[in-house]
Amino acid sequence: MTSPRGRAPTATARVARGLWVGIGVALVALPFLPLTRWSGAADAGPPWVPNLVSWAIGLVTVVAFAVVAGRLLAHAPRVIPRLPRLPVPAVVGTAAAVTIALSTYVVHAVFAGNPVLVDEMAHLVHARAFAAGRLAAPAPQPLEAFLIANTWVTQAGWVSQYPPGQTALLAVGLLVHAEWLVNPLLGGLGAVLIYLVGRGLYGRRTGVTAAVLWALSAWVMFMSATYLSHVGAATLALAAWALVWGPTRRAWWHDLLAGTALAGVAATRPLDAVAASLPILAWIIVRRRWRAVPWLALGAVPVALAWGYVNWRLYGDPATLGYSVLFGEQQTLGFHADPWGERYTPLVALSNAAVAVRRLHIYLYEWPIPALLPLAAWALLGRQRRASDLVVAVGILAAPALYFFYWHSGFYPGPRFYYVAAPMLVLGTAQVWEWLRHQARRPPARLIRGDAALAAGALAVVIWGAVGVLPNRVAEYRDRFPTLRLRPDRDLARRGVQQALVLVPESWGSRLVVGLWSGGVRPALAERAYRRLDACDLELLERDARAGRWPAERLAGEVERMLAATPEATRRVPRWPDRTLRLRPREDLPAECARELARDLAGFTLYGHLAWRNAPGRDRGIVFARDLYERDDQLLAHYPGWEIWRFAPPRGEPDALPTLQRVTDGPGTGTRGAVERTDDRPPM
Repeated sequence: MTSPRGRAPTATARVARGLWVGIGVALVALPFLPLTRWSGAADAGPPWVPNLVSWAIGLVTVVAFAVVAGRLLAHAPRVIPRLPRLPVPAVVGTAAAVTIALSTYVVHAVFAGNPVLVDEMAHLVHARAFAAGRLAAPAPQPLEAFLIANTWVTQAGWVSQYPPGQTALLAVGLLVHAEWLVNPLLGGLGAVLIYLVGRGLYGRRTGVTAAVLWALSAWVMFMSATYLSHVGAATLALAAWALVWGPTRRAWWHDLLAGTALAGVAATRPLDAVAASLPILAWIIVRRRWRAVPWLALGAVPVALAWGYVNWRLYGDPATLGYSVLFGEQQTLGFHADPWGERYTPLVALSNAAVAVRRLHIYLYEWPIPALLPLAAWALLGRQRRASDLVVAVGILAAPALYFFYWHSGFYPGPRFYYVAAPMLVLGTAQVWEWLRHQARRPPARLIRGDAALAAGALAVVIWGAVGVLPNRVAEYRDRFPTLRLRPDRDLARRGVQQALVLVPESWGSRLVVGLWSGGVRPALAERAYRRLDACDLELLERDARAGRWPAERLAGEVERMLAATPEATRRVPRWPDRTLRLRPREDLPAECARELARDLAGFTLYGHLAWRNAPGRDRGIVFARDLYERDDQLLAHYPGWEIWRFAPPRGEPDALPTLQRVTDGPGTGTRGAVERTDDRPPM
């Protein structure tokens, strides 16, 4: 590969400089615009003023510490280490090991090995089928007892809406009973790959610094502790970039494998594949590497064919994605009504981008200063003029530019839709360090030693972040969703229970939505209905549909008619345990609805994070199912002779964490019959 160290053409220099100035302005100005207030966007983002106050204190403290250190060491030997002289394999290997170890710790100590987002839950449910050698799980019966968000039943069976890439990776983990280790390993591999990318684009120093920063990134650590597909997509993107720009001599098979990796990104997160391809395209154009294009395309063919086959089997068409099967045209890019019926406008898109940049400043490193402040300073003050600088700039901008046209503002843990840009952000920050190191190694002033001040300031930022900031974030994630950390499967195993059906009561609102799904109403329409219509009206409609065995088209048509007759959303019930529930005032509430309200007041919990622990056929071991109350006979008919348990808040304590309760007689009408109380809870 031709070295990127040579001076780029003048046109490339101008474009690179322009892109970096744009990045600097966006990082500095965009978070301060009151776009959320102007646009009315649903995602208001993090509290901004408290962060600004904390960062002001952090900046003043760090600068003061750096100045004092620079003064005290004014006549000492140079203190900034020469990274190229360190044992590079040891440094990069340590960075990878640290990433794996910290992510694994978070998986167990913070998340208890459980998924947190519905995306993760859906991936794991589908991965169970893959691990069993099936493309889809058998359709659950009854549907209402098992369906969860972002999954659907097609002609092939029960599937998730997501492309198969991450699902396949998790299936491999399930086969070796270590699905929790998949993303931590990918995170550790990312440290090695980002070193190769950095070394190829900028040299060994930047590569080593990038690997160290990758290991220090709190966002990388938390993302690698999830089951999210963003981690798999980013790792495959890094693999493609390492093959194209790595330090080894390039050959045709580098491009071939890079194409395979990019296709893997597409089969994991299609839009991320476009974001990952754009910097490679920029490199091809600038360096005139047109011969790489056929090899890249050829390398993508096997993955594309396999992905098309999976789509054909699951959805009936090689070009059909699960997203469109569940959500239709509302899932596509552009400015239109989103799947929930809300208008997505350019102003809302700009507001979402501003919120995402705020979160990058906070979550990328969890430092006492804005995480991207050094990068913004380099973007505005540096002299970026190489093809490498252009490539990194395109890599940083690609994901925000593409997701600008996507209606959802994904958050947790951090602005996850931008995660494919995280390697480029880390690489840019590594180059900032090299730029500052070069500036500091100039002949020192008499009063302050620049290299000493820089080293002291950097050390203060890293240690302060690791000791004073990051533990608070760990505690926040650990304590935010205590129910999602419970492990009733382990509790039953401790009791020696090998086979049982566990009923999990959810809120009335959740069961209404699942009831619409099981009736064939697509999730987009079901969600719009729940967000606007009266819950009791939906309850009575669902009961009529079940009693009359309505086809999906009729039920969907009735829901559409009710929506058309209700232009304004029904008000939410104030101070209700389920804050999403909507009811209009009535003089006489139907008995069916009054009973559902009483069930909410008796206590409910969450089901989705337990669904993936079932065997694909839900025919052995511990099976978790949604409590259907008076219709539980339909469920119990599939489990004759099994022990029946209930995982719910203790009776009389609706706000308490759920516990396991043994059901000792037949189906109940809300209490599930007599139960055998236990005081011990699943491990936290």
